[in-house]
Amino acid sequence: MSTDDFHPASVEPAPAPWTVKAEAWWFITSLGRKPEPGEALPLSYFPSQETQLYKISTEQDAFRGGRGSITLTCYAESPIGAFDELAIAPGEFVNPYESQSHRVTRAYVSSLKAVVSGRHNWGLPRELAQFVYLPSLDIPDATEVRVYPATSFSPIVYSPTACFAALIKPVPWLPSIPASLSHFPQVKLCQPPLDASPDAAVDGLVGASKWHMLECSQADGRAKPFRCEGLFLSKDDTPGTDAKRAKKFAMKKLADGVGFPDVEPYSFGIHWTEITMTLPQAVPLASL
Repeated sequence: MSTDDFHPASVEPAPAPWTVKAEAWWFITSLGRKPEPGEALPLSYFPSQETQLYKISTEQDAFRGGRGSITLTCYAESPIGAFDELAIAPGEFVNPYESQSHRVTRAYVSSLKAVVSGRHNWGLPRELAQFVYLPSLDIPDATEVRVYPATSFSPIVYSPTACFAALIKPVPWLPSIPASLSHFPQVKLCQPPLDASPDAAVDGLVGASKWHMLECSQADGRAKPFRCEGLFLSKDDTPGTDAKRAKKFAMKKLADGVGFPDVEPYSFGIHWTEITMTLPQAVPLASL
């Protein structure tokens, strides 16, 4: 898949704070699991070019576990227009400034402007991808979501295979209710420095020389539960396998385990049918 797009050499990041309106889905991957001694996150949790992020996040006992999530967000209004984002924050990490805090280790967005702004403003390791939403042919009112990473940029070409594929199923008998982030445990992000790509003028992967700390606590909207399942076939769930057996025993995953981690979330998540939030200006911290 390919498309023409401008190069980000002339793109200036839109400064924070941002006020945005969006629809979002929170996939809960962990509610409190602690890693085993010496356990480190797999490579799929990190963009391949982010050596600083990977090294800092996989040092001995750097990952502390706890609450983890995948977020899929459709921004309808923002200072740079509409765009989509897929991100994973696997839990809490130690850092030089506080005992521990959450960290986004991998993120995709559908706009080069969002790539540049996210990396510059908040130290988010964003990369470019294409997001495809299709109605399910098998389940009424369900949506299939697939994310295809960009593989080259002159012109932009996207991978023919998705790195993330999920089936989002509504819970129709439960209405959305007013909700606020104040109703949820507070999350503070502390993002390590990011490496600049040699082709940052083309792929938008600008560097961030300092740590960035931010709190996202100002958000209000309407929320309800949703159900989810992966769309990637397991190794044993292959064409030719007995259909009934495959349906019963297949372990379908959300991701390919290469471009995005194949972590298995809980079957229920939180669907923000609408949310208005402020993405604050991050506090840049001294580089170490």
